[in-house]
Amino acid sequence: MWSHFVTFRSKATAWLTAGLGSFAALGLAFVLGAFEAAEKPQLPQITAGQSMEAGKWLIKPLSIRVTDQKVYSTTPKDGQKAIILEVELMNRTIESDSGYYKIFQWPANIAEKTEQPMVYLTRDESMSPNLQPGMPEKMVYVWLMPSDVVAGNDVELAIEAWGFKHRNNLTGTPGWGSKSIVGSVRLPLQREQG
Repeated sequence: MWSHFVTFRSKATAWLTAGLGSFAALGLAFVLGAFEAAEKPQLPQITAGQSMEAGKWLIKPLSIRVTDQKVYSTTPKDGQKAIILEVELMNRTIESDSGYYKIFQWPANIAEKTEQPMVYLTRDESMSPNLQPGMPEKMVYVWLMPSDVVAGNDVELAIEAWGFKHRNNLTGTPGWGSKSIVGSVRLPLQREQG
């Protein structure tokens, strides 16, 4: 008789635990669904001449154009065009840095057909220099892509930035952590003929 009671008690405990676990899972699914349905905040969009803080950088896009001619030391091959983004960048950190290659992101359908950008400092045409803190510099991004990829009158690029953490989870020190998209830039595309 005693073993029958122990078996019943353990079965009741198992059923009760499973029931409570199921209700907790349903409640969690409901709460997560409500958060998913919540409206996501709109990311800022800037245009030519407007500035935006993007993590380590203060950026100010100036213009974007397309050409089939040589740009600094980058020459498009047959069937290619160069997209040239002129931008003013300022390093907001306390150290010299050259981590600005991927600030501007093309949409996925264009990015897969585009080469990595060549980045030039306009005042001396040097390629990918370290930028000193607090000094705005005019830079030129040059992307090579097939001639038929860019169509339309406007170009929209996502802006990616490093996030600053006051306290790193592993070391406890401040520093620049993960990257995320913080906004976009929309510019009218100017066309040059060679």
